[in-house]
Amino acid sequence: MKKELLLKYIKGEVSKAEESEIFEWIERDPENKKYFLLLNNLWISQNISDEKATPEELREIQSLTTKKNLLTTKKKFSFNGIRRYLPYAAAIFILMSISLNLFLINNSAKLREAGQVIPVRLSELRSENKHEIYTEKGVKARITLPDGSKVWLNSDSKITFPDKFESDIREIAFSGEAYFDVTRDSLRPMIITTNKNFKIEVLGTKFNIRSYDNDSEAQMTLYSGSINVVSASGKRGTTNSGEVITKLKPLETCIIRERQTPVHLKPVNAEKQVAWKNGKIIFESTPMSEVLKILERWHGTQFIVKDQSVYKFDITAKFRSESIVQIMEMIKYCSLVDYTVDSNKVILMRR
Repeated sequence: MKKELLLKYIKGEVSKAEESEIFEWIERDPENKKYFLLLNNLWISQNISDEKATPEELREIQSLTTKKNLLTTKKKFSFNGIRRYLPYAAAIFILMSISLNLFLINNSAKLREAGQVIPVRLSELRSENKHEIYTEKGVKARITLPDGSKVWLNSDSKITFPDKFESDIREIAFSGEAYFDVTRDSLRPMIITTNKNFKIEVLGTKFNIRSYDNDSEAQMTLYSGSINVVSASGKRGTTNSGEVITKLKPLETCIIRERQTPVHLKPVNAEKQVAWKNGKIIFESTPMSEVLKILERWHGTQFIVKDQSVYKFDITAKFRSESIVQIMEMIKYCSLVDYTVDSNKVILMRR
């Protein structure tokens, strides 16, 4: 929602269509409500004077802002009736703030009475009304969401979604790595909230997201359509709420690192990012620390490094269906790293 449109409403200059759009936006998220209240209060505070209203004028204002009047009115609440009193003192500012709160409560009540759906966020749903799927290390999965969207989950990934998408958005919580093929719905965007303090907004498209807890960065690569990556760090491209919105086009990548501006680029080989979905592991001058992390997720193997100098090596190789022993033999061949296998553990040392 644009700040200019909200200010037009506060000033009483919007059309009925715009007013309806604003009401829907306010109801969509508690943060929207808070932002609107803040903007409204700020505008009022900047447009009042030190002149005091008379007792009679204050009584009239109070009659306009009582809960009884708000709950019994058949029309949507408007500030036009009391805006004319703005020249009269800060007391009116308080009354108008209270009025807005009552209006928002009243508007929600009217929607319930009318049988309209009140948006319920994923975090507010009971456990029996949502699904949480986790793929163990060494395990991958493919699932279908309630709207028909398909998701391929890489190992050590978790996705949470509701039984049904009944709200004005299709909300999902995610961590790990996954390839999304999202069913298009122009009226209800899919919002994917991640474990790395950013979210993805999408109507319908295909993309890969990697956002593991123990990775220093998260990465999104788009394959068709468009997506918005909304993060809370950086300065360029920030919105009024301090968010950074990075718009991706097909075969573009966004990299997010903590407390840094997102990096927007076009990779040389975008297909490499989704090779895991096709059963491939591709290392291109990949640091050993990253290699071991990926192999641990891929095979469910625990690595124990006896000699820290092992981390000095970079690996370039491609694997498909090789066992962990075959992979370690290849690593041993192209570096000065030796290994032993003990059950599900691989012990690394320098040769």
